Amino acid sequence: MKDVSSQRLGPVLVDVATDQAWWLLSPSLGGELDNVRQLTVHPTGWILACPPVLHTIDERAWLERPSGSGRLTDPTALGAAFGLGGRVLAETL
Repeated sequence: MKDVSSQRLGPVLVDVATDQAWWLLSPSLGGELDNVRQLTVHPTGWILACPPVLHTIDERAWLERPSGSGRLTDPTALGAAFGLGGRVLAETL
């Protein structure tokens, strides 16, 4: 089973107040995550309000900061991490 380890984890934004997390994926993503009911894939052009990389705004912050390399989360690994009961497996983080 694949995991979302530090080698495949791209930038992850979290909001503690709303209990949400956003993984950044390629805009060319196909239907790889269509069957993962716990995830919502927003369309290209959808706006995500992000704080500066080194700062928190309200309760929104980067769990995994953008590195500037363009590295994004592997959608197959993300789908596999949510595949068991809809909860992220602790070992994937």
